[in-house]
Amino acid sequence: MAEAITINDQELAVLCDLMDGWAAKWVGNPDAVKREILDQLIAKGFVEPTDQQSIARYKHTRKASLLLAELCVGVSGG
Repeated sequence: MAEAITINDQELAVLCDLMDGWAAKWVGNPDAVKREILDQLIAKGFVEPTDQQSIARYKHTRKASLLLAELCVGVSGG
Protein backbone atom coordinates (compact mmCIF):
# COMPACT_ATOMS: atom_id res chain seq x y z
CA MET A 1 0.00 0.00 0.00
CA ALA A 2 1.33 3.44 -0.91
CA GLU A 3 2.09 5.90 1.84
CA ALA A 4 -0.41 8.76 2.10
CA ILE A 5 1.31 12.07 1.48
CA THR A 6 -0.13 15.11 3.17
CA ILE A 7 0.83 18.69 2.52
CA ASN A 8 -1.02 21.80 3.62
CA ASP A 9 -1.75 24.92 1.56
CA GLN A 10 1.14 26.93 3.04
CA GLU A 11 3.61 24.14 2.35
CA LEU A 12 2.31 23.82 -1.19
CA ALA A 13 2.69 27.57 -1.74
CA VAL A 14 6.32 27.56 -0.55
CA LEU A 15 7.05 24.45 -2.61
CA CYS A 16 5.62 26.18 -5.69
CA ASP A 17 7.80 29.23 -4.90
CA LEU A 18 10.81 26.93 -4.93
CA MET A 19 9.73 25.42 -8.25
CA ASP A 20 9.33 28.88 -9.77
CA GLY A 21 12.73 30.05 -8.53
CA TRP A 22 11.42 32.50 -5.93
CA ALA A 23 13.61 30.97 -3.21
CA ALA A 24 16.63 32.58 -4.88
CA LYS A 25 14.98 35.93 -4.22
CA TRP A 26 14.78 35.26 -0.47
CA VAL A 27 17.84 37.40 0.18
CA GLY A 28 19.55 36.43 3.41
CA ASN A 29 17.25 34.29 5.48
CA PRO A 30 13.57 33.67 4.77
CA ASP A 31 11.21 35.21 7.32
CA ALA A 32 10.21 33.17 10.37
CA VAL A 33 7.02 31.82 8.80
CA LYS A 34 8.77 30.65 5.62
CA ARG A 35 11.63 29.21 7.70
CA GLU A 36 9.16 27.15 9.75
CA ILE A 37 7.43 25.91 6.58
CA LEU A 38 10.79 25.10 4.97
CA ASP A 39 11.74 23.11 8.07
CA GLN A 40 8.47 21.15 7.77
CA LEU A 41 9.11 20.49 4.06
CA ILE A 42 12.68 19.35 4.78
CA ALA A 43 11.43 17.02 7.54
CA LYS A 44 8.87 15.53 5.15
CA GLY A 45 11.51 15.03 2.45
CA PHE A 46 10.13 17.53 -0.08
CA VAL A 47 12.96 20.09 0.14
CA GLU A 48 16.70 19.91 0.72
CA PRO A 49 19.44 22.50 1.02
CA THR A 50 21.46 23.09 -2.13
CA ASP A 51 25.21 23.05 -2.31
CA GLN A 52 26.97 26.27 -1.36
CA GLN A 53 27.79 27.04 -5.02
CA SER A 54 24.14 27.59 -5.96
CA ILE A 55 22.33 30.94 -5.84
CA ALA A 56 19.27 29.15 -4.49
CA ARG A 57 19.60 27.94 -0.92
CA TYR A 58 16.93 25.25 -1.19
CA LYS A 59 15.66 22.90 -3.88
CA HIS A 60 12.77 20.51 -4.21
CA THR A 61 13.38 16.78 -4.16
CA ARG A 62 12.16 14.04 -6.47
CA LYS A 63 9.49 13.28 -3.88
CA ALA A 64 8.20 16.86 -4.31
CA SER A 65 8.25 16.54 -8.10
CA LEU A 66 6.16 13.38 -7.89
CA LEU A 67 3.70 15.02 -5.50
CA LEU A 68 3.32 18.09 -7.71
CA ALA A 69 2.83 15.91 -10.79
CA GLU A 70 0.16 13.97 -8.91
CA LEU A 71 -1.56 17.26 -7.98
CA CYS A 72 -1.20 18.47 -11.59
CA VAL A 73 0.88 21.44 -10.45
CA GLY A 74 3.78 22.53 -12.59
CA VAL A 75 5.49 25.32 -14.38
CA SER A 76 3.61 26.13 -17.54
CA GLY A 77 5.57 26.65 -20.71
CA GLY A 78 2.76 28.48 -22.42
